[in-house]
Amino acid sequence: MKKIILILSLIIWVNSSAQNEAANWFFGQNAGIQFDNTGSLIGSVNGGQLSTLGGCTTISDTNGDLLFYTDGRLVYNRNHTLMPNGTGLFGDPSSTQSALVVPQPGSDTFYYIFTVDTTIGNGDPDFGFNYSIVDITLDGGLGDITAKNVNLLQDSSEKITAVLKDCASQSIWVITLANLGGISAPYDTYHAFEVSTTGVNTTSVKSTFPFPIGDPRGQIKVSPDGKKFVSANMGAGLFLYDFDSTTGVVSNKQNLSISSFSGASYGVEFSQNSKRLYVHSSNDEDATGPPNMHQSTLTQFDLEAANIQGSEFTIDQRQLYRGSLQLAADGKIYRALSANYTIGLPALGVIENPNALGPAVFYTHNAVDLSPNVSTQGLPPFIQSFFNDQIDIIQNGISSTELSLCIGENYTLAYQDIPGAVYTWMKGGVLLAESDFYLVVTGPGVYTLNIEFNNGACETFDGEAIVSYFEVPIANQPIDINLCGDEDNDGQETFDFTTKDVEVLIAQDPMTFEVKYFVSQDDADNNVNEIVGNYLNTSNPQEIFVRIQNIDYYGCFDTTSFNIEVFNTPTANPVADVEVCDDDIDSNDTNGQVTTDLSDVDPIVLGSQDATAYNITYHASQLDADSGANALPTTFYNTIPNTQQIFVRIENVLNTDCYDTTSFNIIINPLPVVFDSLLFQCDYDGNPDGFTLFNLTEAHDALTGSVSDLSTHFYLSLADAQSDMDEINGTSFSNTVNPQIINVRVVNDITGCYRLAELTLDVSATTVNDAALFECDTDDIEDGFFEFDLSEANTTVLGGTPPGVTLSYYATSEDALLEVNPLPLNFTNTIVNFQTIFVRAENDNACYGINQVDLTVYALPNIEIEDETIYCLNTYPETITLNAGLNSGNPNDFAYSWSNGENTYEIEINGAGTYSVTVTNVNGCSKERTITVLPSNIATINNIDVVDATSNNIITILVSGEGDYEFAIDNISGPYQDGNVFENVSPGLHTVYIRDKNNCGIVENIVSVIGFPKFFTPNGDGYHDTWQVYGLNHSSQLESIVYIFDRFGKLVKQLSPTGIGWDGTSGGQPLPTSDYWFHVKLQDGRTFKSHFTLKH
Repeated sequence: MKKIILILSLIIWVNSSAQNEAANWFFGQNAGIQFDNTGSLIGSVNGGQLSTLGGCTTISDTNGDLLFYTDGRLVYNRNHTLMPNGTGLFGDPSSTQSALVVPQPGSDTFYYIFTVDTTIGNGDPDFGFNYSIVDITLDGGLGDITAKNVNLLQDSSEKITAVLKDCASQSIWVITLANLGGISAPYDTYHAFEVSTTGVNTTSVKSTFPFPIGDPRGQIKVSPDGKKFVSANMGAGLFLYDFDSTTGVVSNKQNLSISSFSGASYGVEFSQNSKRLYVHSSNDEDATGPPNMHQSTLTQFDLEAANIQGSEFTIDQRQLYRGSLQLAADGKIYRALSANYTIGLPALGVIENPNALGPAVFYTHNAVDLSPNVSTQGLPPFIQSFFNDQIDIIQNGISSTELSLCIGENYTLAYQDIPGAVYTWMKGGVLLAESDFYLVVTGPGVYTLNIEFNNGACETFDGEAIVSYFEVPIANQPIDINLCGDEDNDGQETFDFTTKDVEVLIAQDPMTFEVKYFVSQDDADNNVNEIVGNYLNTSNPQEIFVRIQNIDYYGCFDTTSFNIEVFNTPTANPVADVEVCDDDIDSNDTNGQVTTDLSDVDPIVLGSQDATAYNITYHASQLDADSGANALPTTFYNTIPNTQQIFVRIENVLNTDCYDTTSFNIIINPLPVVFDSLLFQCDYDGNPDGFTLFNLTEAHDALTGSVSDLSTHFYLSLADAQSDMDEINGTSFSNTVNPQIINVRVVNDITGCYRLAELTLDVSATTVNDAALFECDTDDIEDGFFEFDLSEANTTVLGGTPPGVTLSYYATSEDALLEVNPLPLNFTNTIVNFQTIFVRAENDNACYGINQVDLTVYALPNIEIEDETIYCLNTYPETITLNAGLNSGNPNDFAYSWSNGENTYEIEINGAGTYSVTVTNVNGCSKERTITVLPSNIATINNIDVVDATSNNIITILVSGEGDYEFAIDNISGPYQDGNVFENVSPGLHTVYIRDKNNCGIVENIVSVIGFPKFFTPNGDGYHDTWQVYGLNHSSQLESIVYIFDRFGKLVKQLSPTGIGWDGTSGGQPLPTSDYWFHVKLQDGRTFKSHFTLKH
C-alpha cells in the first residue's frame, strides 16, 4: 500500500474542552442523545421535556454535564424542571433555529440565550431577535434567569448561528438574518453581534446584499474554521458566503441550487474539516399533507472544488419531510427526521464520514433509535467552533480517528508543519521519541498527537488515530466454468459463483475472509458493483474477476479471475419412425430385415441448426446415446426383425457435454399377398364385337383375397406397373383385345408396400326387355317425386329369359355397364314426374342384357280439400250450392262421386251436415274434398228484463237459437255489441234488435223504461211545462195510475198514463213552488214513491 501524507490548511483555535459543551442534545418531542468525553455517541436518553416542532438548544459544562436546555420560550434545568423564571422567552418552538446558548467569555457563571421569534397568523406578534441571561449559580446551582428578552432587533428571520471570533479575546459572533434596520421582512442584512467578556454589544456588524430574502425558514451556519457562511431559505434559495471571523463581515455571495425535484433547502451543515457543505432539502409540499406527498434530498458540495455548484453530489433521496442538520463532537453530522410538519419519526439519520468526498460518503438512515420519543424538524445549534479542536492526523477521507491497515503495510500519520510548534506523539499513552509533524506507524495501537503552537496564544490541537492491522488473503485461481445453453441458445446463462468460493479460499478461514465477484478488474480493486446472487453473463465468453478480502478490513484483499463460457446445446429434433418395405436383396422378402442408411435422418435431427457445429451418432440404447459409446454404422442392417428402436445423439463439437438425444423406430413392413384373377363383362353398346366398358375394380376382392387396407392400381404393361407409371382408369376401361391381360399393382395403403398380379378381361353379349312403372303422387307431398318398388318391373324385364337371372337397377347406363352405384329396390325418382333408369340382368356375370325402365309420377287433382259454410234453418226449404273445389283444370275433365250419391261438379242442399266428394283425373288419380255445412237461425226472444226508475236503468235481453247473436238498441243498423245488457238507458220507449252474425236475420221488440222528472217549470215557455212519468204510454203500462200529493199529504192530482201530465194547478189555480210527492201503481204490479220540485 502507498504511504499517504495529506496536509490540511490551518484551522483556528477553540478550547480543547469546548466539545463537551455540546455533549447533551434535547430536541423534538421528549427526544435526547448524549456523547461521552471522547466525543463518541452514547445513545438516546429519556426525560427530556421539550415538545417542539422546530427550534431548540442545549448547553453543557466543560465536563460534558448538562446545564439547561430550551425551546426558545421555556427553559429547563439539568433536572428537567422549569427554572423559576424560565418562562416567557421570546423565542418560538416553530422557528427553524429558535434559540442558541452562548457562554459569557471568561465566565463559568453567565450564559446568554439568544432567541428568534416568528409569527403564525393573526394574534401572534413577532418579537424579533432578543437575548436573556442565565446565572447558573442561582437556585442551588440549577440556574435561573436574571434578565429576560433584551431586544436587539425588532424583527428577524428564524435563523441563528455562532462562531468564535479569535482565541485571544475569546469573543463570540452571534449572527442572524434581518433587514438593515431590523424592523420587518424582507431580509437583506446579516447582523453579527459580538459577545465579549463585558457582555453583548448591541450594535451589530451589518453585511447587506441586494435581492432581499422573503422566506424566514431554513438554517444558517458558519463553518467550524470560521471561514465560510451558508444560508438556507426554503422559498428563496441557497447562498454560500465568505466569513471574516475577525470582523464579523459576510461577503462574496454565491448562489447554489439543488437539482433534484426536492430542491427547497432547509437544513445546512459543514464537515468538521470545513471542506464539505451538506444540505437537507425538500419538495416543500403541503406541510400537514400525508407523508407520501413529501420527498427530501441530502446533498454534498465540495468547497475545495473550482466549480462548487458542479461538485453537487446526491447522498440520499427518499420519502421524508424537511429537517435540520447538526455537526456533533464525533465529527458526524446528524439529520432530523419527520414524516410531515406535525408527525415526527423515532430516529435520526447520520452522515458517518462527512469529511469524505462524493461516493466515499456513507449515510445511515434511522441510525439512532429515539424510541419511544421522536425527532421533528429541529436539532440544537451550538457555537460552531466547538467542533474545531480535534484535528485529523489520518487524513485518508474515510475516518479521522480509526485507521485500518494490512499486515506488512506502514502508514504516515501527519499534520501541517507549523513553524515553532511542538509536536508530541504518544502510543497507548506512552510518549514516543518522534517530535516531527508526522509519524510512520508499522504496528497497531492508539496514537495521539498534541500540537503546542508555542506563540503565546491559546492555540492547541489534539489528534488521535486508532490503528488496527489485518491479515492479507491470497486469491487462489479457480477453474473456468463452462455451461451448456438452454433451449434458446442465446449465449446467456445464469451462474452461481458462490460455488467457486471454496476454490478461491482453499485452506483460508471463511470466517476471516469473504469472496466477492465482479465484472471488471477496476470494480474488484475498488470493491464496487459486486455481483450479488445469480449472474446472467453479458458476453460470451466472459472474464469474471474475484476479490477475496478480510471481513474486518476490506482494504486487505487480493484478486484473481477466471472465464465463463456458454456453449450452445443442440436440439435433437423429433424423428418420425422410418418405415421401409421388406425386400429380397438379402434373398428373403419375408424375414423383416433390410439395410437402412441412417445418415438420411441427419437433416431431420439437425433441422435449421449448423451441421458444422454438431456431430450426430446413432446407438442401440439410450445409455449408449447418453454416453456417446458404441455408435452404429450409418449403413445399418437391423438386427431385430420387423421393428427396432434407434437412439440418436447430437452434440456440440466444441463441448461434447452439450448434447441432446431423441429416438425413432425402423419398421420393416411386409409385402401384400396377391392373386391373379378373371373379369367377365357384357357387350352392351349396340355392336356385339367383343369390346365393351369394364369396371376393373370389380376384381379388387379377387386380386387381394378381400384383405382390408389394400388398393389396386391398373397398368397396360409390366414395366408401367413396376415403375408406377401411366396408371389407367380402373373404373371405366374399354378393352382393346379380347381377352386382354391387365397388370395390377396391389398396394398396402398403410405401408405403401406392393406386389404385382394379373387381371384377364373377357367379353360376352345378350339382351332383356324394357319396362315402365306408373304411380299417383299420393305421398302427401305432391311434388312429383314418389318412392317406387322397382321389383314390380322384374316380371316385364325378365320376360323370356331363363331362370336364375338376377336384376340390378342403375341410374345411368354407364353405372349399369360398370356395375357401380346400384339403386335400392325402394327408389324415389330424382327427376320430377318422369325418369328413365337402367336394369342389368346377369347370371354369374354372364350377360343377359341392360335395358330401360321408365318411371312416371302422375299429379293428383288440384282441389281445395276442406271447406265450411252456413245454412240458415229459417230459410228452409230454400237450397244452397256446394261444388268440388277445383283450383285448376276444366271441370269436365274429372269424375265426381259425392257422399249423397250425386256425380256432378255442383250439388244443391237444404240441410246442415258433412258432405264429401271424390275427384278423379284422367290418369285415375283421386283426391277427396270435405264440406262442413253448419246450421244457424234467427234469434227467439225468451224475455226482456228491465231495471228502471233508477239512476242507472238496465235492459237485459234473453234469447235462444242455433245462431251466433249480437245486440243493438234504437237503431237497426247498430252499432251492435256481443253483450246482451244495456246500461244507463234513458226513460221512455226503446226498440231492441237481435242480429244473427251468420246473416240469417234480425228480430226486434219494443221496451218501456220507467222514469221520473226531478222538477218542472209550468211557465208556458214550452220547456218542462208539465210533469209526467216516462214510459207509461206503452201498451204494457196503460192501466198504470199516478197520484200527486203536496208536502202535507193532500192529493192534488191523479194522472193517466196517456195524458200530457200535470200542469202545476189544482182546481184551476196554480200551486206554489214546493216539493210534491207522487205514488205510481204500474200495470205490472210494481209501485214507486218519490218527490219532485215545482218551480215558477
